[in-house]
Amino acid sequence: SCSHQAIVPEAKNVKIQREAPSKDCRNLGHVEGNVIHATGKIEDAIEDMRLDAARKGANFVQMGETSALGKNVAGVAYQCP
Repeated sequence: SCSHQAIVPEAKNVKIQREAPSKDCRNLGHVEGNVIHATGKIEDAIEDMRLDAARKGANFVQMGETSALGKNVAGVAYQCP
């Protein structure tokens, strides 16, 4: 059987980009996303990171490193006005 994480409604509103956010955003710390199944894609890892950020109250993630196989992504979560 598969286990699913609870859906966080705000996750769809979390913006992810490589550029830094505006200066008035508050840093909420490190976030990451992982793909746990063999057929997973980078988009799945990014969506997992988006959920991690939403749980912290973030609405913006500056995406950082991506693993060589695209199964793990990391970034910094921010709360922006």
